[in-house]
Amino acid sequence: MKPQKAKHLHLEMEKKRPACLGHDYMVFEKHDGWYGYMDHKQPIMSRQMRAIPSLAKLSKELNNLNAAVSGRLIFEIMVEGMSEFKDMNGYLNRHAEAKNAYLLVHDCVPDDLSMPFHERYQTVLAAVLGLQHPKVRLAKCISYNSNRLYEWKALAELEWSKGNEGVILKQRDAGYSPGSRNADILKIKEELTLDLMVIGVEEGEGKYEGTLGTLRVMEGTGQEHLISGMTDAERDFWWAAPGAIIGSVVEVKAMKRLANGSLREPRFKAIRHDKTIEDID
Repeated sequence: MKPQKAKHLHLEMEKKRPACLGHDYMVFEKHDGWYGYMDHKQPIMSRQMRAIPSLAKLSKELNNLNAAVSGRLIFEIMVEGMSEFKDMNGYLNRHAEAKNAYLLVHDCVPDDLSMPFHERYQTVLAAVLGLQHPKVRLAKCISYNSNRLYEWKALAELEWSKGNEGVILKQRDAGYSPGSRNADILKIKEELTLDLMVIGVEEGEGKYEGTLGTLRVMEGTGQEHLISGMTDAERDFWWAAPGAIIGSVVEVKAMKRLANGSLREPRFKAIRHDKTIEDID
């Protein structure tokens, strides 16, 4: 059974009639780990439907437990102390035991694929509690019922402010669709990373009236963008002392580049003290 794939929210919203609007979703933290799954008394498998040698010992431990798990457990394979996918990839993609790996379980698919997600999630809870293994953990749900676009974006903003990937939205009443990519599972994440030069500051509105609202940044091509994502402390300091940020090279993340060259939801991530104007994209 092929995995169901998550669709970018912004792609769904580009439709004339987005299928996500008006539906209730459960919202989860997004993690950049390895997709994995496990059937009853079978080894931990990869997206390519192959057993993962580095997790053979963990597979054996879980299969030796008496807990009865009904259905296919689906999870992100994470590694303690590793946040970069490239590092995680090298660690897991080998035959030596991945001692620091753990499973972040977010779905449990039964034989009846029409079972709605909110019922499947109850099976996830039961499975994680039943296994009682320190390397089998529950994916964190940050909203159990939300049907508002602004709430989804606000939750993504909150995760980005923590340095996390973003969020995954799972429609509460949707079944499981192997191999599909539709509005049943949506993601909000940053896709594009650029190093840009700060050329100005702009006052904000509402909450940010009287302080920094956005930074004006420029690409090497001359294309300009307004970016947000700064902390309140950074906003106040740079508004009072714009010379402290103007001329700096900053790392910017965005969802995508649009046809007109603008960036979708660009956000400030950090000052690149190791880079100069010659290094901007």
